[in-house]
Amino acid sequence: MTTFLWIMAFGFILGIIFGIIFGLVNKTVLCIVAISVSFVCGAGFIIDITLEPVKNKENIQENKENTVTYIEGVEFPEIYKAYKENELRADDTYKNNRYRITAKVNAISNDGLFNLTGGATLTMELKVDNTIVFFYAEFEKDQEEVLKNINVGDTITFEGECLSAGSWSDCKIIK
Repeated sequence: MTTFLWIMAFGFILGIIFGIIFGLVNKTVLCIVAISVSFVCGAGFIIDITLEPVKNKENIQENKENTVTYIEGVEFPEIYKAYKENELRADDTYKNNRYRITAKVNAISNDGLFNLTGGATLTMELKVDNTIVFFYAEFEKDQEEVLKNINVGDTITFEGECLSAGSWSDCKIIK
């Protein structure tokens, strides 16, 4: 809870207490002032709590833009092998960073678990050594027009944020 919320909560409680006290001793004007202060503090508290998720989302987005950077020279097979060896260690190295991946489109979907914000989820396939690896790449709504020009079976290059070797978010097609 922020300092502002504590002040609003404290003002609300004091306003009610003083409103009751002034009402009991027949100080009508002071009672009205105390209840008004209580009302204003209560409204400020409710408004701030209501706006808190919006402020947090802006801060997260701002932090995300500042901390997620594209890292050149790292290929998908390296990331995949690191996750197969030790997922915890791979998370420390690769998670929340952006990489360029070239892979074949296996499926295109605009619904399902990964599509919470619109856009589309592509199931990608890539051969790593002798294994065909499938992974998900989530594209935001602003990429829909570009994705309409892609077909299953096409090989594409995209830049995305690594959540794990099998899950990529905030992907953008590289032309």
